[in-house]
Amino acid sequence: MIHSTDEVVNWLSSRLFGSEPYADILSIEPDLTLDEAYRLQFALMRQRASTGDRIVGYKAAFTSEAMQKKFGVSAPMVGSLLASRAYADGVAVALTPGVQTIIETEIAVLLKSDLAGPGVTHLDALCAIEGYLPAIEIAEIPPPGRSRQMGIAAHKVTGGIMVGATILPPTGIDLRMEGAVIRRNGEVQGSGTGVEALGNPLNVVVSIANTLGAYGESLRAGMVLMTGSVVEYVPVSAGDTIRVDFTRLGGVSATFTGTPSTLDAR
Repeated sequence: MIHSTDEVVNWLSSRLFGSEPYADILSIEPDLTLDEAYRLQFALMRQRASTGDRIVGYKAAFTSEAMQKKFGVSAPMVGSLLASRAYADGVAVALTPGVQTIIETEIAVLLKSDLAGPGVTHLDALCAIEGYLPAIEIAEIPPPGRSRQMGIAAHKVTGGIMVGATILPPTGIDLRMEGAVIRRNGEVQGSGTGVEALGNPLNVVVSIANTLGAYGESLRAGMVLMTGSVVEYVPVSAGDTIRVDFTRLGGVSATFTGTPSTLDAR
């Protein structure tokens, strides 16, 4: 990189959390690699934790074959989850003014033990899991032209997650067949099953652990993992209520306040 890691992290922080106008990371690091972008993400999250926030887990994007083909990627993108971006089930969430916001239906995983890659297997992941929970991701559509490097380095500092209160033990359930229905203002918007998340949400857990392991990071007991959307995203506007119900995992709901989303095609 042209600049030091600390310099780039401070630059990112001032634009993602401070008052500096948004700019893409390639504007100061035009040759930034994807590996370097991941290292910057983890350094940025450590900086946030040092200022009073907390890393509560990780997430994966591009976990469906359709999304991978659409965006030309061959593996999920891993992002860090901050406590400041985690909402309690059923609370009202304020939309960011002027930003397009969508909701994704996801299966969340709670870990009971550490999980460190590389080399994590499906069985390793299963043995490390405390249980599964219903969840949604609140995602803000990025500015046009955002580079993949910026997407990785800033993943996930906007939007948020909401996890339900029901924890289902991992024994006796095949997540590939776990169904979900998402409703907006009481009307069904879509449905799907866990197979949409990389063929099996457990495969996503393996992918996250091994991706982190490649950068010297690891999963810790008590962390929450978001395994990717099993239903096509749903746009939300101010005043909307979202409800997601799973076959066995229970449900999660949220209401939204503030400025309407410009993505809403209703």
